[in-house]
Amino acid sequence: MSGAGRAGWGGLRIASALLRRVPWRPWRYTAADYRAAVAATPLASPLAGTPATAVWDPDLPAALTELGARIEEEMVLDDLLTDLGGR
Repeated sequence: MSGAGRAGWGGLRIASALLRRVPWRPWRYTAADYRAAVAATPLASPLAGTPATAVWDPDLPAALTELGARIEEEMVLDDLLTDLGGR
C-alpha cells in the first residue's frame, strides 16, 4: 500500500480501516517518508480535517500535525515508480 500519496487525516483513517481487515505493510507511509515528501513539495495544499492515528507508525500523526501539508500520490510519483522499477 502506498501511503505517501494519501498523507492526510482521511488517508490515515482509510489505511487504519483496511489494516483491521487485511494485513498489509506500509509502503512509503511513515513519518520519515511524509517528512521527505513535504520537503520535496513546497507547494503542497494545507492539511485539513480531524486528526487520526496510525498504528503502523505512531510518529506519523505528529508529523502531519507539525508540518500540516497534504501529500498526494502524484506529488511523489517519481519515487513510487523508482521503487517499482527496482523490484
